[in-house]
Amino acid sequence: LKPFWLVKSAHPQVPTRLGDSPFWLSEMSRSHILVLVLVLLSVGVQADDTIGEATDLALRLADAGAGQIAQMDDQEASTTFQYMNPAAAEGVPIVMMHGMGDFATNPMGMVPIGKMIASNANAYVHSVEICSKASDLSGCATQDQRNGFLMTMDDQVDQFARVVKADPKLAQGFNAVGFSQGNTVIRGYIHRYNSPPVKSFVSMHGVMMGVAAIPKCPLNVTGLGVICKSVDALAALGVYTRYVQDHLAQANYYRDPKKLETYRKDGHFLPYINNEVKGKENATYSENFKSLEKLVLVMAASDTMVKPKESEHFGFFKDGSMSELVDMRDAPWYTEDWFGLRTLDQAKKIDQFTTPGDHLRFTKDFLLSMVKKYFAKSELIQI
Repeated sequence: LKPFWLVKSAHPQVPTRLGDSPFWLSEMSRSHILVLVLVLLSVGVQADDTIGEATDLALRLADAGAGQIAQMDDQEASTTFQYMNPAAAEGVPIVMMHGMGDFATNPMGMVPIGKMIASNANAYVHSVEICSKASDLSGCATQDQRNGFLMTMDDQVDQFARVVKADPKLAQGFNAVGFSQGNTVIRGYIHRYNSPPVKSFVSMHGVMMGVAAIPKCPLNVTGLGVICKSVDALAALGVYTRYVQDHLAQANYYRDPKKLETYRKDGHFLPYINNEVKGKENATYSENFKSLEKLVLVMAASDTMVKPKESEHFGFFKDGSMSELVDMRDAPWYTEDWFGLRTLDQAKKIDQFTTPGDHLRFTKDFLLSMVKKYFAKSELIQI
């Protein structure tokens, strides 16, 4: 696999930490930015939903180091893996969820990866598309790609739930594998829906506990203008403003350790599925999470996208610090069992792995080892 990752913007006037609005942002410029964002978003909605267009953009994102694109090299992508005939598949069905900037029908990555997983797990695989209309469950490549940036995490989770609910092959439950931000969608689904239920969940470099910094899109790359201008314009408004929370996916899991009160008061999505908003705790979120048969957390040892990388193992920065880290088992969300994490761990249902290198730079062999260990039928029946 040759995945790529976001890099920091070459535009220093836009802060890397989205919680900080630039000092020059006056109320007048805020209104201008809102107008700009509305125009850009309306342009994006009119885009044609073609796989070719989305593939071309994904390649530019990858070449620019901007996006969570899982990409196989040409030789691997041309390998004749086949999706399983659902009638012949014997294993538990598998659902895949791609990362930001990628799309479910990407012929250079998600499609061959899905076929490879299906072949090795002897299982039916459904790679989920996130379309803009609730009634559209597939066939929306460019929408699927764009929505990884500009659809809220709440809406992405809701659409994910509609897609898996509508697939009769998933009715008895499924295993799930996510890539980067896709794991955040799967986690949200488990907490809020989990019907049909997720059995084993493999998180490849997933943003489990949020991020404390969000890199930006490169504005100077052909084809990225609409998305990146929208993202950067939204970022300039301040991550915890209502408008940004309503329009930028990455803002919904931005957990500023120095502004936790604001994050819990104004942030959407993450503070709620974490059960860290007093008076808004939801016991169902915890019970659903505890029902997992296995949670597999894979962290990239030299991750430059997810800050801190320990979020991929449910660690994070200590409250009030942007440098001091807290391990999963020492963190309050574990010791106080906010959403069922401690219960899962004490039941020996959590496994952690670390891959060398940067974000999503895992090898095909490593991914296959996860598939065979946690998804293959012979492993599922072991005691």
